[in-house]
Parts: sequence; C-alpha cells; structure tokens
Amino acid sequence: MGRGSSTPSLRSVRSNGSSISAASRATSGTSKSSQQMGPRFIDDHYPLITTIHPETVPASVPKSHSALWCARQMAQIHNTIIRALNASWNHAISVQPCTREAGDFLFFNQQLCKTIVRHHHVEDEYLFPEVDKLQGQPGGTQGNRKDHESFAAGLAVFQKYVFITKSSEFCGLTVRHIIESFAPSFIQHLHDEIPTLVNLHVLDSAALMKTWKHANHLATKDAELYNDGPWLLGCQDNAFTIDGIKNDFPGGFWVTGAVIRTWHARKHAGAWKFCPSDLSGRRRQLAVV
Repeated sequence: MGRGSSTPSLRSVRSNGSSISAASRATSGTSKSSQQMGPRFIDDHYPLITTIHPETVPASVPKSHSALWCARQMAQIHNTIIRALNASWNHAISVQPCTREAGDFLFFNQQLCKTIVRHHHVEDEYLFPEVDKLQGQPGGTQGNRKDHESFAAGLAVFQKYVFITKSSEFCGLTVRHIIESFAPSFIQHLHDEIPTLVNLHVLDSAALMKTWKHANHLATKDAELYNDGPWLLGCQDNAFTIDGIKNDFPGGFWVTGAVIRTWHARKHAGAWKFCPSDLSGRRRQLAVV
C-alpha cells in the first residue's frame, strides 16, 4: 500500500532511526557501518522496518484492532523482500559467470521478482480497491500506483535480466548497478506503506481483517512448495523484532516448515545458499573475501 495523505513520506522511513534516502545515498552505507560494529550479515544493506509507529494510534483504539496486526504482517512481508534484495546485492560480485552457482543465483533472484510482482498485483487489483470501498473514498489509494511507477522501470530491467541472462553471461557488477537504479525508491515505498495501514484503525476491524485474509489467499494460492516455500523460509530472521515483537511470519504449522526444509528444498538447494538466513530463520554472516 502507499502513503496516506496524512503521513509525510520522510516521516514513515524513521522506522530504523534514519531516512532511507540517507541510508541508500551511498549503496554501501549500511554495510560499512555493520562492518565497523561487528560481523556483517547477508541481510545488511538497505534498512529493514523496525516499527509500525504504534504511538500514532489514539489510546482509544484497542490494541487488538486488525489495522495494527495487518500493518505488522505487511512490515514482515516487506522485510522478507528487503532481506532478499540485500542478499542479492551482497552476493552479486562474488558469483562467477559460467558456473552452476551463477545459475542458482539467478534462480534465487527470479523468486524474488516473482514475489514482488505477485505482491503488487494483489495490492493493485484487490487490496487497494477494497480498502477504498471500506473508507468510502474511491481512488483513495491512488497515490500508491504513483509510488509503483517510481521504481517500475528499474524493477522491470532487473526482472528481465535475471530471467533471460545465461550463466555464461552473468555479471555481478551489472546486477548491483540494476539494483541501485530502483532500490532507493522501492525501499522507500515499502517503508511508506506501513503507516498507511496503521491509519486504517478508523475502519471496522472485522471488515478489514476479512479483506486482508482474502488478499493473503490470493497472494498464496498459487505458491509452489519447491520454489516459494524454501525461498520464503530462507528470507526470515526469527530473532528480529518489530516494536519488540518477534517475527511470526510466515506462520502456519511447524510441520509444514519441517517438510519444506527436509524435502522440497532439495530440488533447488544451490539457490537457497544465497538466502540471507538458513531455512530455520538463522541469519547468515557474509564471508570475508
């Protein structure tokens, strides 16, 4: 979702204590700081979302309101995408052309692109229009489409590259340059959506939850356990907190995750080595070259 009319864009990126534009002005900014402070992790680079800004919600609003839950879920979905993009940026220059590793890395990024496209499709075609109906404001989320336009061209180039490039033609520097062409606007957008969801606390909680659950169904109904399952598990950090609350995404029964890790992950095992975490959600350190 996009920026709410009452929420300035730079305000919403304060979830990590600094603006995204500052963090991404030099693409290595976040990584440099983490190198100086200690071990560097594969999901370091562009800033993750660490708060949904609950302090902006009136005290009269129940903490059980679905707007807060939906905002936290959206933040976790967005952090999944940011972690994967950070992993791509960090791994890119160490991957050599004409290797099986290059093919695996391209496949990892294909899953990232599929996730982003599916996510935005569900937002634009169902979630946004339904929220507009609940608010009684036709076109109220139109600003989100403008946000999508700000990074659409660069994202399209990235998608084309990872799908049509052969392992013999792979170039890590090219991947980094493409990411840098759209990531600042894209990451800004992912942060800006969260306060917009929080602001939906004025809506009926049950009606909003019903809309969210159907949107989630649309986003996951065509998921593939051999591809989407391992990728999703490998892009989590189970120790990460948002407003002090530990990550509980993607949820589901623990046995499902166990089966994915021990069976479905085998088919494309080489690709999941590029995930920012292992398939149990433990962060991976970036190897020092």
